[in-house]
Amino acid sequence: MPIRLSGLASGLDTEALVGALVSAYSYKKEKYTKAQTKLSWKQDAWKTLNSKVYSLYTEVGNMRYSSNYAIKKATVSDTTKATATASGNAINGTQSLEVKKLSTSAYVTGGKLADSIKMDSNLSELGIVSGTTDKGAITVRTGTKVTKIELDMTMTVNQLVSKFKEAGLDANYDEKNNRFFISAQKSGKDGDFSISADNTKGLSDLMKLGLLSDSEIKSIKSTVNTEGLVKRKYGSVVSDADGFASLIRAVKGYKDIINSSTASDEEKQEASDAINAEPSYREIAEYLDGKNVDWSTLTESDIVAYGKEIYNAGKYDDDAAAATESEMTAALNAIRDEYVKLSAAKAMPETTDAEKDAKNAAIAKAKADVDAVLENPVNAKWASYIEKNFGAANDGSFEDDKYRYSDFWTQSDNLELANSVSYRMKLAYTLSADDAALDNANAAVKIDGSDSEIILNGVTYKGSTNSITVNGLTIEAKALTAENSPISITVATDTDSLYDKVKDFLTSYNTLMNEMQKLYNADSAKDYEPLTDDEKNEMSETEIEKWEQKIKDSLLRRDNSLSSLISTMTMSMMKSYTINGQSVSWSTFGIHTLGTLNAAKNENYAYHIDGDTEDSKTSGNPEKLRAALAEDPEKVIEFLKQMTKGLYEDLDKKMKSTSVKSMYTVYNDKEMASEYSNYNNLIKTWTDRVTEMEDSYYKKFAQMEKALSQLQSNSSSITSLLGG
Repeated sequence: MPIRLSGLASGLDTEALVGALVSAYSYKKEKYTKAQTKLSWKQDAWKTLNSKVYSLYTEVGNMRYSSNYAIKKATVSDTTKATATASGNAINGTQSLEVKKLSTSAYVTGGKLADSIKMDSNLSELGIVSGTTDKGAITVRTGTKVTKIELDMTMTVNQLVSKFKEAGLDANYDEKNNRFFISAQKSGKDGDFSISADNTKGLSDLMKLGLLSDSEIKSIKSTVNTEGLVKRKYGSVVSDADGFASLIRAVKGYKDIINSSTASDEEKQEASDAINAEPSYREIAEYLDGKNVDWSTLTESDIVAYGKEIYNAGKYDDDAAAATESEMTAALNAIRDEYVKLSAAKAMPETTDAEKDAKNAAIAKAKADVDAVLENPVNAKWASYIEKNFGAANDGSFEDDKYRYSDFWTQSDNLELANSVSYRMKLAYTLSADDAALDNANAAVKIDGSDSEIILNGVTYKGSTNSITVNGLTIEAKALTAENSPISITVATDTDSLYDKVKDFLTSYNTLMNEMQKLYNADSAKDYEPLTDDEKNEMSETEIEKWEQKIKDSLLRRDNSLSSLISTMTMSMMKSYTINGQSVSWSTFGIHTLGTLNAAKNENYAYHIDGDTEDSKTSGNPEKLRAALAEDPEKVIEFLKQMTKGLYEDLDKKMKSTSVKSMYTVYNDKEMASEYSNYNNLIKTWTDRVTEMEDSYYKKFAQMEKALSQLQSNSSSITSLLGG
């Protein structure tokens, strides 16, 4: 590039002269630059419009299906007791509802602690003392999780709160009220939880924390009394109520021989010797003989009753405790062994068909073995007790609810679990026998988690929350209904929602159609072109904005693609469809355009609903649409389905990919992109041409300046020699 010196010798404005000389080339460059800018604006205009067309295309696509019109409304006769919502699956008609129970979330309000106890207080300030191994232990049990917490005297209240949270509870210590507040993370029976002592120190520490509730003590007592798990010793024999009943049956057999009129003296003597030879028989016989029992008339129900009576007369001593623990440990090990096999079967590979078959067979056998071990009544009663008080369900790990505790059994440490069960059993007995005095004046208050319960049309349903769904009807229980005083729920087609759906669709359609007409009929901007930088410098920001907006508003004026799109949509909306032998169109339901004479500018293709209170043009006309929805909603729905299907298919054809446009576009985006690229080439070509011509002219002017400079220098030298 030559050095561009501007008229140093000649005094000429070289830059202006060069600009004038290359103006023809610059004009070409500016022409293509402006055309490219205009094309870019047109691409943006089409992109914006295309997104709106695609939105309508998606909307009508959804409206083709019946599920889009499954609109029901549920009305409850007493909304203070319940509310209801209906999905499309709900059955029309009136149904009877009773609210029997409301769901509750399990909640513990701790006893009040000293005012000095704060979040950063150590547990030692509550009197909790621990050594390196001698620590109070408690267990938090939720539906699917069991967590043991060791209470250390150096632990802070805040750290204990964190432990409760880690165990799956919501917990807080309120420094203002000096109480622990602990709640379940979900409502209902499945969200219930317990906080239990694992050892004697744990029980004492729970009382000091104000977290031992009366309901926990009641739970411990009731499991012993109702489930008959603890053995007792009567005389020389240790047994449970069923065991004592079995002894009575055996003794009765001998007594029947002794009292028989047909038995020989030898047989009677043998029967008497048998009773005297076995201490347990002799003690049972002496007990009942002392009550003057008539052995010959002793019935089975009498035997069972006397078995319980002898059990209750027995004692829970070391021998009874050892027998109870021995039975429990044997049952625990037997149950766990079978669950371990089941877990191993579930973990088998299943890559090949053969492996799948082997795995399924192993699982089936393992489940059968679990069933077999639980058929033993002793194992079954201990499984029930341990799962209820110590176990955590799998929460759906196995497909059959019967095996919901399999993870618990396989993950449990047998010795640790046995020790915990033994402690609870001993504690339960001593509490139920009032052999232990608990200073639980500062007891916690426990609210158990419970399920809601409703009776709908005579059938009972339960749920963990107050929201229960039955056959498409979702009922939100709010208060209990009076005994034998059901309320009613009426389900019907929601004509208002259907009306709004039609109106919403027409609003979407009209908005798009009016905009397309406005773009197509826009005023001409023939004499307007995008501004150059020099032109912008001569105008204000407001003037520039108005100038460019004038061009942008006219970009799609009389556009062929836009005209074709408008025609496709209007023709599709004008179609009639046959429903039950009748030709049906928009006009059937009082929906129509206003025509060129009555419609506002660029709105002559917009549809209006007769009787629409929000439409000043048609609000005074009879409401045909509402009448049709009330009389035969299925007819309206069928028309909407067919109409939107037709419009969808027509738009789909317009949006298919071709050589000049992409999929889901209604304009020639590929063609425009190619044209834009061509402008890049043309602009570069003319930019290079301008630069070349400028360099050429500047070179010539530089040579002229050089010659003039040399001439001036020579002239000065001659003048100097002549004495000038």
